[in-house]
Amino acid sequence: MRIGYIGLGNMGGPLAGRLVQRHPMHVYDLRTDAVAKFVDLGATAADSPADLAAQCDVVFTCLPKSDHVHEVIFGENGLLETLKPGSLIADMTTGDPARTRAMAAELKDRQIDLIDAPVSGGPRGANEGTIAIMVGAPQPLFENVRPFLESISPNIFHAGDVGTAHAVKAGNNLLNLACRLMTFEVVSLLVKNGVAPEDAVEIIQKSSGRNYTTEITLPDNILSGTMHQGFLLELMRKDISIALDLARDSDVPMPLGTLAREQLLTAINEQGGDADMSALALTYERVTGARIRPGDS
Repeated sequence: MRIGYIGLGNMGGPLAGRLVQRHPMHVYDLRTDAVAKFVDLGATAADSPADLAAQCDVVFTCLPKSDHVHEVIFGENGLLETLKPGSLIADMTTGDPARTRAMAAELKDRQIDLIDAPVSGGPRGANEGTIAIMVGAPQPLFENVRPFLESISPNIFHAGDVGTAHAVKAGNNLLNLACRLMTFEVVSLLVKNGVAPEDAVEIIQKSSGRNYTTEITLPDNILSGTMHQGFLLELMRKDISIALDLARDSDVPMPLGTLAREQLLTAINEQGGDADMSALALTYERVTGARIRPGDS
């Protein structure tokens, strides 16, 4: 089968980068410099989503929001203009499960399948081939797409039918945010009580409070002074809003999740939605007076 990839950004780029090592691939992105890098790796550039779809049987998308996925599929020069019956779209966006199911139902009438296959683990996991890939698809479609996903990572999980993977990803990101906020609180407390931030993180990482923030976020992005994760505060706001909307529609109270969103909105008001997620640490430094970053960053 011939494959295409649309969306070569902070996440899509590393994911597509692993695919192109093993499969001939057509690529499309609004940024010509991103496309040029893949052409150098042997990929074929497409002029539009429609141009890409005319050459492919399986199309992967990795875009900021479900709105962008809808436009790429149904908009002018979109995939639907040239995708052949029997084609498959695998959406690796962190999308809205309800929107995903609605698009899948509409495409089904055209004999085209849409499944969700979001990822978790950040650019580091994508580059290293350890990222978690969750898939929402009927079993036969899951088996069809699995060989391609195995080129990206061995950590592939079948979440259920279409939309379930996007539900899992939204819930995961809400949990990630809550853990991150609590970890910043505790590290700030320990710094105010005489513990060096790097020592606090090392000890917690070997204790029962360990989590992704102590393992990856703080060492790689905060304690290193780089202050760059490659994921924006506004995108996290979008993701947790999906989770909380899903909770509302499912009649599941989420008091801690709601509080986490309030804390995130405080950081967005201070730092701006286009700030990197690492900027959350700046809000905690301001509120607590505890310096988490290196003194020269």
